[in-house]
Amino acid sequence: MNKLFVHIWAPQFLGFGGGITAFSRALAEALHANHKQVCLFGKLDATSDWHGLPLKGARAWPFRLRTLGFSFQAIESAWQDRPSVIISTHLNFGPIANFIRGLLGIPYVLVAHGIDVHANLSRSRLSALRSANAVWAVSRWTRDRLLDVGVVAARIHILPNTVSQEVFTIAPPDSALRQRYAIAPDEKVILTVARLDAEESYKGYDNVLRALPQVRGAIGKVRFLIVGKGNDTARVQGLVADLGLSDCVTLCGFVPDGELPAHYRLADVFALPSLGEGFGIVFLEAMACGIPVLGGNRDGSVEALADGALGRLVDPTSVESISHGLIALLRREGSAFWFEPVVLRTTCLQYFGRGVFRKLVSQLITRPL
Repeated sequence: MNKLFVHIWAPQFLGFGGGITAFSRALAEALHANHKQVCLFGKLDATSDWHGLPLKGARAWPFRLRTLGFSFQAIESAWQDRPSVIISTHLNFGPIANFIRGLLGIPYVLVAHGIDVHANLSRSRLSALRSANAVWAVSRWTRDRLLDVGVVAARIHILPNTVSQEVFTIAPPDSALRQRYAIAPDEKVILTVARLDAEESYKGYDNVLRALPQVRGAIGKVRFLIVGKGNDTARVQGLVADLGLSDCVTLCGFVPDGELPAHYRLADVFALPSLGEGFGIVFLEAMACGIPVLGGNRDGSVEALADGALGRLVDPTSVESISHGLIALLRREGSAFWFEPVVLRTTCLQYFGRGVFRKLVSQLITRPL
């Protein structure tokens, strides 16, 4: 199978590296490391290359025609290259892959991340999902959502997320960054990294805000940093004001990739008590930086925290549960290794490191399609 030629489709490979972009990059790197021939297609990218791999993009097309441009490019390249398999890291590209398989007989794999799988999928996307030669789900929680929409169980395989362990590392907190946010020496820091988007309010930052008064009463000075931007920002600012928390909450806005590890290192606790997280790469990023984590117990976060072995799981619908969890972590209550940065990082990588991810990708790509 070393001669396997793979087309990988993704929203983008360049630019900001969160979520699906981070997964797509890791997948491309894993296949290349396994000596597979790879060509990348990023809908939002300019045609160029990524880490020495050819990258074709539709960025030159007018915005309203970009999906059409990407489709033409994907079909034309499939016709010319005749790849062994097409892997799409976003379900939206499924109908194109399904069309190409009908035209050229090229098998395709779809990657499912979580909330992208739902009962209101368009008929063409649902058909592509059910018809895929294989579907790689990032968690058991995502697999269950796939089963709910009629994907055959035998076609679903679990491929958890991984982390850029060369980027997210242990280091002392950046004093200049603490000064930027005016964090006092005796303040404990809680961090959330999430898009502030009205459609992603399930991330749980509202309930962290509501838990802060109780946390402050038990711990003392606490600062809550929220890294991310989106159309929900104004509402969050209003909630902060309504709760009387303006003195202890900082909305950091968008943070470029290069500064993200330093933001994790500011934290005493990383918190994302989500209700709809397919997995949560951010948990891995925090742990790779040696930061204890808190997640919700009702979605794919459970698997990112290894069923509670790697961090504290709480009821994301309960402000009381969240506040108790945060207080416990800030008091260093829990498994001892959560508070030993090197051990936490090492244990996280034993579950989700690059080597583990590469091995899983190698196993999956060699399965008959």
